[in-house]
Amino acid sequence: MDTKLKWSLKSEQKFEALKLRYTDHVEILRFITKLDVQLFSGYITLQLTLGAWLATHPINGCGPKIGIILIDIVLAVIASKLLWNDYKRREEVVGIIKNINEALMFNESGAYLPDSPINVKTETRPWYKWFFWGIAVSVLGIIMVVLL
Repeated sequence: MDTKLKWSLKSEQKFEALKLRYTDHVEILRFITKLDVQLFSGYITLQLTLGAWLATHPINGCGPKIGIILIDIVLAVIASKLLWNDYKRREEVVGIIKNINEALMFNESGAYLPDSPINVKTETRPWYKWFFWGIAVSVLGIIMVVLL
């Protein structure tokens, strides 16, 4: 006996399922964007605070300097990895949203409007590289403050 259940949804049920999935994934995109901005802002705030403190309280000795630099590098790696994971998850979410748009025929000319599709062509504009540059430059700044 076949244990797999085969579902056959009516058109309105399919539309509701797509609408629910779309709403969920748009909310995930909003959350990831907010999380990225908070993570990067928090990291940069920490770097600026640390840099200002180090500039006014010079550290003597090679061991403490190396320790501060290592801690700063570890924080940078963790922040970069978190932002990278969000970037990869964002790609997945956008792919799902694009598939939903395709299923609803938002990309087909004539499906809703006579001469054009609802959606326009989009281009990916990832922010990860800019976050990475900000993190890299801030680490370099801390190293300069510690060593110079």
